[in-house]
Amino acid sequence: MADEVALAPEHFAGSPFGVRVRIALAEKRVKYEYSDENSRDYSALLLEMNPVCKKRPILFHNEKAVCDSLIIVQYVDEAWMGNAPLLPSDPYQRAQSRFWADFIDKKVYEITRKIWTTKGEELEGAKKDFIECLKLLEGELGDKPYYGGEKLGYVDVAFVPFYCWFYAYEKCGNFNIEKECPKIIAWAKRCMQKESVSKSLEDPKKVYDEQLPATFVLFLQAAFMITDHPAKELQAVTHQALCILVKELKNGQTNENCNWSLLCTTRQCQAFWAEAAVKSNNF
Repeated sequence: MADEVALAPEHFAGSPFGVRVRIALAEKRVKYEYSDENSRDYSALLLEMNPVCKKRPILFHNEKAVCDSLIIVQYVDEAWMGNAPLLPSDPYQRAQSRFWADFIDKKVYEITRKIWTTKGEELEGAKKDFIECLKLLEGELGDKPYYGGEKLGYVDVAFVPFYCWFYAYEKCGNFNIEKECPKIIAWAKRCMQKESVSKSLEDPKKVYDEQLPATFVLFLQAAFMITDHPAKELQAVTHQALCILVKELKNGQTNENCNWSLLCTTRQCQAFWAEAAVKSNNF
């Protein structure tokens, strides 16, 4: 019997967590379908299968759910062992790969989020911390073409999805990543030569123009403590309003640098939010 594989992706296409799962599935040549479940309203089936995890992406394999992107990538590597192994066979090297993937999730993600949600000294600190993380990752890469050695490996799959966000980080933080960490950029471009990577990552400018505002909507929802299954209309209207505001701010700036954290405190944004709440009847 053929495997039944479905992927419930993240709520926005540029999510590095969903992208890494798509890369792993592509490397393993696994055919799958996208789940059409609403990314906020989890079905009774999903909750029955895994009542603890409520975060995407989620992989469904023969009616079993696997959650957390790094765990999913490990699962994919083990479930389809015949094609393109991602984790090393050596126990120590495998442990090292897991360590660096965990480092990427716990350090890189948290730091980069501050680049587009803070300003002033906190923003400058986040940029400095980010570059320090990249330099550590450059050291781990060494002279190897990939973190996996001669072939794409587990750490590559975990890290390269962030590459499509580098343009947004640079715009929000007004700095140049390649100037500070050329080896990381060379590695990322090498990864992009692989079809599994290039077809999975979003266009960097699209991430900045479309995905970043969508992500910021979720940030605002958390800031306003609207976390219990907000209505689709609330997110849609707020997203639309933010996009308009973002374009206005960008058009009024000469350096094309948009500090997204300013949106959280603008009266216009709060007014948009209140209007969205009324329209959605969520309050």
